[in-house]
Order: sequence, then C-alpha cells, then structure tokens
Amino acid sequence: LPVVNQDTALNYRWVDTRTPANQAIFRIQSGVCQLFRQFFLDRDFVEIHTPKLIGGASEGGSNVFKLQYFNQSACLAQSPQFYKQMSAACGGFERVFEIGPVFRAEDSNTHRHLCEFTGLDFEMAIYEHYYEVLEVMGSLFTYIFDGIADGYKHELNLIAQQYPVEPLKYLRPSLRLTFEEGIQMLNDAGIPASADEDISTPNEKALGRLVAEKY
Repeated sequence: LPVVNQDTALNYRWVDTRTPANQAIFRIQSGVCQLFRQFFLDRDFVEIHTPKLIGGASEGGSNVFKLQYFNQSACLAQSPQFYKQMSAACGGFERVFEIGPVFRAEDSNTHRHLCEFTGLDFEMAIYEHYYEVLEVMGSLFTYIFDGIADGYKHELNLIAQQYPVEPLKYLRPSLRLTFEEGIQMLNDAGIPASADEDISTPNEKALGRLVAEKY
C-alpha cells in the first residue's frame, strides 16, 4: 500500500478519512460507544452529562488546563469522577455512566498520555464487595469485544490490510489476577518486582506477555 506522511494526511484530512481503513476505524469507534451505552442501559444505569468547564481540578494525579472564565479562573475537566460519585453515591442514582471528552495537560509524547480523549466512564454503588464492580467490568469488556468481532468483521478486515495486527484473544469470563499473583508471575520469570511497589511500565508489558502465554 502507498505510504502517506502524517502532515499530508492531516492537511488533507477530508481526503484521508475516505480511505477504507480510516472509514473502518471511525465506524468501529462508533460501535464501541454504542455497545458501551447499550450494555449499561440494559443494566439499569443512567446516562449523565457532567460539566467540562469547572472551577477547580476534578482529580489529583494529572495536570490541568487552566483558563480565564470571565473574571475568574477555571479549568477543563480532567475526569467526570466528582460528578459520577456525587450522582451514584449521594444523589440516589446508584448506577451512572457517561461518554464524554476528557482534557489533561500531560506534556509527554507517549501513547499513554493524551491531552484530549473520549472517556467511557461508569460509577456504581457497592453493596457488599468491590468484586461487584469487577464483575461488571469483566462483562463489559467481553460484551464489547464480542459485539465488535460479530458486527464489524468487514471493518476489522479493512484495518488489518493496512495495519497488520494479531486478532484479539480474551477469556470468558475475564481473567482475574490479584496483585500478588501478578508479581509472583514476574518473579517466576526472573523479572525483579515487589508487591510493595507499583508495577513499572516495562513490567506491565512483560506481565501482559506472560499472561497471554499462560492463559
């Protein structure tokens, strides 16, 4: 296939989006959002729309875009976290979700840092154990993966022609490992890791490979 430089693709984006692979990417992105929304609606979640222009940082641990809002300071929302918790835990809704933009002033040129992206968020009240959330999350992923695999075969084939990639493999139900089990897998493979520290990015990638080989 012919190669188009990124600057050319962006300068002529209306042409670039006409390529089969890009058409397929946008359609699958739309499909993911549809599946995400339907999954939660089927489970009595309420869709909410939280503010994106707010008076202060919405969560710690990530940088914020600041701006002037008339005669006072404001910022772009880093997350709907505050409003999700207020709605679910305090507002009586108990189960809420949102599909919306997220803004983070992360000045890092890696695939794990984005200044703007579309977030798929949910929040739910827990009655007995946090495993209740894990059950929902596991079911959500398999629901979306199944929906894309079944409903978007043509689009997946188009993307694979331009961007060769191995088919997604996943377990049903979703695999669940404790933090200690993950650390033990790394140690058994001769990779130094401690349960007293966060897993580093290289070790996350290594653990992913180990899980794929074992399970």
